[in-house]
Amino acid sequence: MQEQWTSRTAGRPVLSSVVVGLVAAVVSFLGAWNSPAGVDEAATMSAARRSLPELWHMAHNVDGVHSTYYALMHLWFGLVPYDLALLRLPSAVVIGVGAGLLVVLARRITGSSHAAVAAGLVFAVLPRTTSAGLQGRSYAFSMMLAIALALVFVLAADRTIHRRAGAWALWLGYAVVALLGSYMFLYSALLVVAQGVTILIWLGTRRQQGAVRRAFVSWLVAAAVAGAGVVPLVLMTSGQASKQLYWIGTKLELNARLANSVLVQQNFGDSTRMAYVCGALMLVGLVTAFAVPSLRTRIVAVEIALPAVVLPIVAVIAVSVLVQPLYNSRYLTFTTPFVALLIAMGITVFRWRVVSLVAVVVGVALVAALAAPTWVQQRQALHKSGSHWAATVDYITRERAALPDVGADGVWYGPLPGHPIRTTEYVASSYPDAFAGMKDLTLVRSGASIGELWAERTPLHRLPSTVEVDRIWYVGGLTSKQPTTMRRLLEANRWHEETRKQIQGFYVITFERDPRPHGH
Repeated sequence: MQEQWTSRTAGRPVLSSVVVGLVAAVVSFLGAWNSPAGVDEAATMSAARRSLPELWHMAHNVDGVHSTYYALMHLWFGLVPYDLALLRLPSAVVIGVGAGLLVVLARRITGSSHAAVAAGLVFAVLPRTTSAGLQGRSYAFSMMLAIALALVFVLAADRTIHRRAGAWALWLGYAVVALLGSYMFLYSALLVVAQGVTILIWLGTRRQQGAVRRAFVSWLVAAAVAGAGVVPLVLMTSGQASKQLYWIGTKLELNARLANSVLVQQNFGDSTRMAYVCGALMLVGLVTAFAVPSLRTRIVAVEIALPAVVLPIVAVIAVSVLVQPLYNSRYLTFTTPFVALLIAMGITVFRWRVVSLVAVVVGVALVAALAAPTWVQQRQALHKSGSHWAATVDYITRERAALPDVGADGVWYGPLPGHPIRTTEYVASSYPDAFAGMKDLTLVRSGASIGELWAERTPLHRLPSTVEVDRIWYVGGLTSKQPTTMRRLLEANRWHEETRKQIQGFYVITFERDPRPHGH
C-alpha cells in the first residue's frame, strides 16, 4: 500500500478534486431540461410523490431494490417543486461528488496527480456516466458510493497494514458505505467481493503476510456486517425479480450481441470506435504498470480497479446464464469509475512532467471528442424510445388550453406504445400538469393504495362510469383491441369521436357526448 499524502502535497488533490467534480456535474446536467422522460423515470416520479408509509408498502411488492432511492427523491421533492430537470439534478450533483472522490482515490493509489485528474475527467465524459447523470434513477448514486467504498477500503487497509490508529473506525465506515451502496443498488454488493479478491491478491504477492492477513480479517468482519445488513433487503425483494425483469427475457445467450453490450454499450454508448481507443488505453495502462519499473507503484491501482470491473460483470452474466437473466448493461454502471481509472493510467504513462501534462490534455480531449456525439444524442429531444411522450403532452396541453372551459374532462389511459402491457399512466406520472383536473376513468384502485407502482384498472371489455365528465381523452397506442374496444363501448353509450391526432406511436382521440338521443 502507498503512504499517505504529505502535508506539502495535500492541498493539490483537494483543489483538483473540487474543480474536476464541478466540471463533471456541469457536463452531466447540461441539457437535462431537453431530454424527455422515459419509462424508468416515470416509475421514479410515481414513487417519489407517495408518502413514506406508502413507499414502504410498495417496497414489499415491487421495486424494493429501488426503495432507498425513491425515499430520497420523496424527501427531495419535499424541498423543491416537481420538475423533470429537478428530478435529475441530484444525479448530476452526485456525479460531481463521485468525480471528485475518484481524483482523491486515483491520486492515492497511483501516486500521480496527472493520473488522478485524468481519471476524474475521463469519468466525467464517459457515455455511461453522462447517461447516469441525466437520469432520475439511482445509477449515479451507485457510482458515487462505489468510488467512496473503494476509497474507504484503501484507507482502512493502509492503516491496518501499517498498524496506524483508527483502522477499526475506517472498517466500520467501510461496512456502512457498503450497506448504503447495496441498498441504493443491490448489485453494488459485488464490489465488496471484488475488494476481497484484491486482498487475496495481496496475500499471494506481498511480503508483509501478517499485516495483509490482519487487513483480510478486518475486511471479512466488515463485509459480514454489511452482508448481515443487506439480508432484509434480499429477503424483501427475492420474489420481485420476475415482476420487474420480465422484459429482459427468459434466457441470456453468450453471443456477439452480449459481447457488444459488455465491451461497447457498457461504458461507451454505441461508439465502437471509442471502445477500441479506450480499450487500447486500458491495455497500455495495465501492461506498463507491470513492465515499466518507474510505473510499478501503480500495480496496486490495477489490483483494485481490475477486480472491480471484471468480477461484477462475470458474476451477473454467470447467474443470468445459469439461473435467471439479470444482466443489463446499465445495471453495472457502478463499475464505470474503475474503467475510467484504467483509461487514465494508459493516458499518463509518461514520467516527464511536461510530457505527462500534454498527454493528459490530448488524451482527455480525445476521449471527450469520441464521447461528444453520444453526449449530444443523450440530450436531444428525440433520443429516447419514449421521446414522443413530450410531443404528446405538448399537444394535449395546447388542445386543452384552446378548448372552452366548460364541463369536465376525463382521461382513458390506453396501452403505452412499445409496452403493450403497460398503460399511458406512465406519461401522466412524468408530466402530471398536462393531465391536471382530468378524471381517471378506468381507475379502480390507485397504485399507492395497493402497494404497486401502477393502478388497478377496469377490465378492457367493461365501460367505466362517464357520468361526471363531458369530454373524454383517449391517450395510448394502437393495438388489436385498443382503441377499437373503447370506441365501441363509448359509441354504444351516446359518445362520438370528435378529434383524432397521431403522434408517432401515440393516438390522442377526444370523444364528446352525442347531443341527439341515441338512434335519432
